[in-house]
Amino acid sequence: MQYLRQLGNTWLEQQATLAWPGVRARAQTGAVDERLRLAACRDLQFSLPASAHLGNSGSLNVQCAAPLRWSLYLGFQLRLSGPAWIARRYLPARTILGSADLEARNINYERPPTDYLSGAHLAVGARSNRPISAGQPVLAEWLSRPPAVNAGQRVRIVVRGAGFSVNQEGSALGAAAAGEAVRVKIHSGRIMQGIAQDDGSVLVRP
Repeated sequence: MQYLRQLGNTWLEQQATLAWPGVRARAQTGAVDERLRLAACRDLQFSLPASAHLGNSGSLNVQCAAPLRWSLYLGFQLRLSGPAWIARRYLPARTILGSADLEARNINYERPPTDYLSGAHLAVGARSNRPISAGQPVLAEWLSRPPAVNAGQRVRIVVRGAGFSVNQEGSALGAAAAGEAVRVKIHSGRIMQGIAQDDGSVLVRP
């Protein structure tokens, strides 16, 4: 039974590494009822239950396909750790974050790794939506960026392709922060979609 648990731990850790490259994973499956008498298996298959997602805890489905078919569930705990960006000081709500407000640390994740910032550039220039304590990991959902482009604003549209770049004026049909998609209308009435830039222009790829 211990061998079965070890295989389950390895499978879970491999799945975590595939899902979140760069994250360290340590899995611990629960004990198997020693009263079970399971036939030796040469084709073990591991999976998560339908609609389940890999997280800090859950159940692991173990199935034997041959020579005799059997299945069972193992409870598991999954400890994830990796880099995060931490507040170096107390940040009141509506603070515009700068590089001096953050530092990189390795932490144990209490939430899915994608909830944490993968780089300081994702926070610098953003505004905190809530107070953040010193030493607390900064989560992406706690930040918002002021619009680089506002609805109805006249903008410079840069159409850039292989070997050419054309500038023209137009108007934004919505608000967007830098890096977000926004639709714009040019003088002919044609509507195009591009990416808002830090300087308030909109980059369009033909």
